[in-house]
Amino acid sequence: MSGLLKAISRQRSQVDIAGAGRESITTQFSKGRLDTCGVFGNLTSREETLLAELWERLLADFDKPLEEVSSDPIVRPIEYDEEADNKRAKETQESSPFEVFQGCMFNDTVADKCKELGIVSEVGKDGELVPPFESQLRDKTLKSAFWQAVREDHPDVLILRFLRARKWDVEKAYRMAIAAVKWRVQEKVDEIIWYGDIHNDASLMWKGVSYAHGKDRLGQPIVWSGSCLHHQKDQSYPQLKRYLIWMMETLRQLLFTPIERVCLIMDLTDHSNANMDWPFVKTFIKFLEAYYPECLGICIVYNGPWWFSGVWKLISPLLDPVVASKVQFAQKPEGLLKFIDEKELLAIRGGKDKYVYEYIKPQPEENKLMFDKEGRKEAAKKLDELHEQFLEATREWIDAKEGDGFTKASGKRRELSNEVRQAAEEKDKYTRARNFYTRSGVLQNGSVDWSKVQVYD
Repeated sequence: MSGLLKAISRQRSQVDIAGAGRESITTQFSKGRLDTCGVFGNLTSREETLLAELWERLLADFDKPLEEVSSDPIVRPIEYDEEADNKRAKETQESSPFEVFQGCMFNDTVADKCKELGIVSEVGKDGELVPPFESQLRDKTLKSAFWQAVREDHPDVLILRFLRARKWDVEKAYRMAIAAVKWRVQEKVDEIIWYGDIHNDASLMWKGVSYAHGKDRLGQPIVWSGSCLHHQKDQSYPQLKRYLIWMMETLRQLLFTPIERVCLIMDLTDHSNANMDWPFVKTFIKFLEAYYPECLGICIVYNGPWWFSGVWKLISPLLDPVVASKVQFAQKPEGLLKFIDEKELLAIRGGKDKYVYEYIKPQPEENKLMFDKEGRKEAAKKLDELHEQFLEATREWIDAKEGDGFTKASGKRRELSNEVRQAAEEKDKYTRARNFYTRSGVLQNGSVDWSKVQVYD
């Protein structure tokens, strides 16, 4: 274990001083206070100036075709032929099908299971629960792709993630952000959001390989990930990648500034070598660092087997030093209670919440609004108008540079940013399938309430 601790110590000592203005994650928990340095609504004058510089850079390229805007390279975590992989999965499904988990066959989607269970919509033409995908991209410009990336976030929240990730270096943050926007278009993220968990691999949803439940002592949503439930052979890589993107996009809905990060618990109880999946590990790390930066508050590795220190030595070099500094280890419930109140901690891990994950299946008419094209058109029109108002206010803010004019323009942007988010949430009803958290009542009308699913004596 000493080798493991030394590896962590070395990586933490490498954290750039520009990122060390924030308190360490252990300090935040010991004080019981979330550090909101550099977060939307809590910027220094210097940070706001740098934010304005990045917006100026962004607006200069807004009307250019996205592909012509310079960026960091888009990195694929692993090289694979998606078409060939999907073909192999389909052939396996048809020629030698096998059960993965509780009636979920290999390569079955939730939609497949719904048809099998008789869950169909009377609104859909052929009983489908979600209408065929309709892209919301207006054109091929950076502007259109950027707003699709922002979705229901405050516009600055997304930009600030990249600025913090690149230690407030405007050019580096800009190139990173553009790469993420391009990646979203390439990976058809909006289509994944549109269909939601209905197109996910059924076994992943029925098992609950990863799910959010409760919050830690800093108010961050807790994501439970039980490695013993995962086997690489149980699903194709394209399906696993889709599930991972869907999960990250769904978690974005559970974040409300200043709570902008999650608490990830890598639960290694009953973990064995059979549960290791290097393509998944590499994909998760790359997505977390390059395309969803500053979304991880803390990662707690729980109940790792004695040999996990060797695995950590293989994983840790893949991590950014700042990300590595957020990794903590706990062997017993007492270790988890340092970060999570016992009322928020699952009973099976030493807490008082007796909740046990069970997948809530889609309801026949839950996506009725998605079939309302006129409603979607009206919601999109209102959002487009607010986008233009926000951009005009942003130009005024950039031109003001400093002083009273800058402060006044900044306040106007803040008000419009709130309106943009509300309008985006309204449009979201027409462009995103309902999911596990909306069905359970946890996520309703732009707010999160874990008490809807917590279970106590």
